[in-house]
Formats: sequence, structure tokens, C-alpha cells
Amino acid sequence: MIPESVNGNFPQSIYHTYQAICEQLKSRDGKLKGILLQDDRHNATLATLQQFDTGMTLYYIPVRPVWHWVQSNEGQHIAELLLGIFAYLHQVVGIPFFTDPGSYLASEYEYIEQMLEDEQDEEPYKQKQQDEIYTLKNAGIKLHRLIEKPERLAAFEQTVLNFRHTDTWELDWELVAVEFLQLYQSYPNRNIFDHIHSGLLYPSDEDRITADQYISFYWSGDDCLAECLFDMVNCHFQEIAYMDEPMHLQLFDHLPENTTPDFDFESRLFDLINKLSKLLSDYDYEEREPDL
Repeated sequence: MIPESVNGNFPQSIYHTYQAICEQLKSRDGKLKGILLQDDRHNATLATLQQFDTGMTLYYIPVRPVWHWVQSNEGQHIAELLLGIFAYLHQVVGIPFFTDPGSYLASEYEYIEQMLEDEQDEEPYKQKQQDEIYTLKNAGIKLHRLIEKPERLAAFEQTVLNFRHTDTWELDWELVAVEFLQLYQSYPNRNIFDHIHSGLLYPSDEDRITADQYISFYWSGDDCLAECLFDMVNCHFQEIAYMDEPMHLQLFDHLPENTTPDFDFESRLFDLINKLSKLLSDYDYEEREPDL
């Protein structure tokens, strides 16, 4: 219920009414926030927004296992399935790849590489780390080329439908691929950044964790660079108070038909990314490094 304007002169009366509405929203749902929004199409329109809780989690998808399977005859079956999933996540959902120029993790890996070059220490472990940098850069470029092809995405549905598991291990991959395909079919054009409105809640604070910083493909969570990478990322994030997350924005420039936030896409997507990352992490080890 919108309260009657409290006593006072304009525009103070509008501000006090707005404050009263915000208090009502907060008492009804602690996650619901009221704002006054102005843009090219609206003049000081009342709006509500509710953020999707990502759980302060890093949604990083390791690709090293897929690189190993791409290089082996026995792994081709699974590799094709996963490359289809990756193509959907990269081309449609918009998840950045760590070899994308200007991406957050590209800059983090570049910083690690520079630190190694600047070190005077010539211990064997340093050489191993430099070798891993060389591998992830070259393997990453080749994998990126595979998943950014439009024909890979066009064949995604048929790749999943044609897949036939031969054991329980392959069944796990098939099930998660089917769920990703169903998500794609439900939201064929939905991008993870569509409902992220940077700076809407805290416009005066420019320092925030952006979605492309906590959602990304990366090389590995179990290589000789992983500890350094995660230390850098966590150190960076600990200094920032705000985090961009998907949100439901409802404008009240007209009477809405439905005001219930719909986070079906986000809930399914982040759950599936967790499933996929866990499956990949179980096979993210240095079984062999193919020639590059």
C-alpha cells in the first residue's frame, strides 16, 4: 500500500513518501529494494529490484581436462559433447574465455607470467610454472577457436541427442549436457549479463566485482599456477564491497501484471555450472601434456 504523502513542501514530501515506501518494501521482503530510476525513457519512475544471490562463489570452469580429451582418440567422444556445452556457454550465455583479450583472467595469467619473468630464482619449479604458462596459452587459443565456431553451436542439439553413453562415467556427462540443452531451448538468446545492471544500486561507487570477474573459463584449478591465481583473485575481491549480480528490475510507470522475481534461468545456469565444474575438476590432473 502506497502511503499518503506526509506533510511538507515539495520536493521534500516526495522524498519522505519514497522513504516510507522503501521501509514497507523492506519489512515485506528484506531482499527487495526500492529505487527512483531515471533514464532516456522514464522521468523519476519508482522501481523495485531484487538481486539473485550468487553465494559469493567463483564460477570458474576448468578446460584442461577437455584439452587432454581433445588430444586423445579415446577422449573424442566426451570432448565433442563438452565442446558443444562450451560453445553454448561462450557464444550465447557470454561466459568469457581466459584467452579473450581484455578478459579478467587473461590479465591475471599475464601478471603471473610477468612475475615469473621478473624473478631471479632459477629453481626447477619456476621452469615448471613457465612451461605451464606456455601450455595454457597455446592450448587455450586452440580450444577457444573450437568453441567460438558458429557451426559448433548449431550442432549442439544434435551432438547431445546423438550421444550414447557406454558406462556410468559417460552417463554423468550426458545428463549434464541434456540439462544444458534444455536450458538453451528454454532461453535461446539469454545472456548472463542481460539482467546485470552495473551501478544501479550503488552508482557512486565505481569499485565493484563485475560478473566477468567471477564467471569465466580458466585453465585449471589443480596445476602449479592455481594457488597463485586464486590468491590474487581472492586478495582483489576482499578489497571490494560490492558485487554485480543478476537482478529483477520492476518499473512502476504502469501497473505490472506480475511483480514476482523470476530467476529460473539464473538458478538453473549457476547450478549447472557448479555441476559441470565439479565433474571437470575430478579429471583435472596432469595426466599428460600434448605437444603444442
